Amino acid sequence: MRIFVIGLAFFLSTQTAIAAPVASLVQAAGLRAVEESRPAADVDLPALDGQPLRLQEQRGKVVLVNFWATWCPPCVQEMPLLETLYQSLRQRPFVVWAVAMKENRDKVAPFMDKHQLGFPALLDVEGTVSARYGVRGLPATYLIDCTGNLVGQVFGPQEWTSEAMRTLLTALLSEPSCR
Repeated sequence: MRIFVIGLAFFLSTQTAIAAPVASLVQAAGLRAVEESRPAADVDLPALDGQPLRLQEQRGKVVLVNFWATWCPPCVQEMPLLETLYQSLRQRPFVVWAVAMKENRDKVAPFMDKHQLGFPALLDVEGTVSARYGVRGLPATYLIDCTGNLVGQVFGPQEWTSEAMRTLLTALLSEPSCR
């Protein structure tokens, strides 16, 4: 029993040691680190083509979920930066989802086309997923690691192409659970 307790203590201390550097990278990138590792709330929404996208099916990928709206100036401002980030990492296990909060396809599809955005837009017409994430203002963005755990969040526009953001994403994409 004593060996088990010692082994468990060692395991838990290494997990804290692993999590601490990621938390500091999250903060350096301008996001708020989650205090306790926990699974991200499920996302199951239709994309513009009507096909459902589910967060659970993205295990093995880093997922950036950005809640936004076409009428939101800060959201519109950060979209080109999200596109640049998406294009630079699209060959890696990295996904950007733009969740349009309480807007329909007729509003979102022309916006995506006009701004030539290549990442998927999801439609949260009723606002159920936005509510599950506790979104109160836009934009709101959540970063999820390859195991499906929430690692960081930010409210308001973000500099998605910063060196600190690239360092954070490189660290997350280097995890063994990423494929």
